[in-house]
Amino acid sequence: MSLIFTKEGEERMKILEKIKVNVQNYRIKFNDIAEEWLAQKENEIKQSTYANYRYLINKYLTPELGKISIKKLEEYNYNQFIRDSVENLSSKTVRDIFIVLKSILKFATKKYKCNINVEEIKMPKLNIENIKVLSNREKNKLEKYCLAHDKLRNMGIVICLYTGLRIGEICAMKWKDIDLDKREIYVKNTLQRSYEKEGDKTKIIIDTPKTKNSIRSIPISNKLYVILKELKSKYTEEDYLLTR
Repeated sequence: MSLIFTKEGEERMKILEKIKVNVQNYRIKFNDIAEEWLAQKENEIKQSTYANYRYLINKYLTPELGKISIKKLEEYNYNQFIRDSVENLSSKTVRDIFIVLKSILKFATKKYKCNINVEEIKMPKLNIENIKVLSNREKNKLEKYCLAHDKLRNMGIVICLYTGLRIGEICAMKWKDIDLDKREIYVKNTLQRSYEKEGDKTKIIIDTPKTKNSIRSIPISNKLYVILKELKSKYTEEDYLLTR
């Protein structure tokens, strides 16, 4: 008798659990899942990356998906959503949206056992423009103009021409990172303007580069050495290369 009761009890518990899951899947929305995903990511990634993820979610994902329940997310046409996004956005932004969206949906399928076939969501074909490289004539013309106009911004452009430094790297650089005796520039940090957690306000973040390979030393050419030596006499070691 107790064996029959146990079997009936187990069946009843399974039915109740199924009802509970169905109710949960109608109540929980994409916004809720995205917030849970962000909370999990916050301690795993850099602050600037976290801020970028939040910006992409708030700007591009929640306006369309935010109030959709898990149950309806199972039937949503994500490929159409991404194709529509391609029209007015850069290839990089579309790619970033695609990566964040898939990661959130994978998180949802694992935690809430929902039936979203994430692998069927495909990256659309993107029109990637070729990068235009300056010719020697253009490079010399730009350099001549910058040297004729004694502004820190212009000096920054010349230094980039000779070193290949990224904008964020040169903006985060201090004079102590430039060793004129050894004729080397040490790249240790990068500067980014990042979005705050809430709203569209931004803040400046100086942090280490994303990859270890980005921390490096760059040799100083003879021409760049003359430029830097003349500039360095005006600043202290703790001054930023492009002060203000």
